[in-house]
Amino acid sequence: MQYSTLALASAIILFAVYTVIMSFKSPDELIKLKYMRGKLGATTGTIVHTLAYVIVPLIFGAFMLNAGLSGVSITQFITGK
Repeated sequence: MQYSTLALASAIILFAVYTVIMSFKSPDELIKLKYMRGKLGATTGTIVHTLAYVIVPLIFGAFMLNAGLSGVSITQFITGK
């Protein structure tokens, strides 16, 4: 078990969860969501923001969490060595 990898994975997952909560609670405070909705339209902007700031961090965090539980350090995870 690699604690530094687990800590980084947890932070990434918490960022995604925070983004979801803020998207529903007060979307005007998320500047990037507001910008994307303005440039791409409400539906497309929300989809792109959700993919970039929720789905991708959740998937990446899950991979890192699995690596941390397997004993892989952050540098090993990034470099693959």
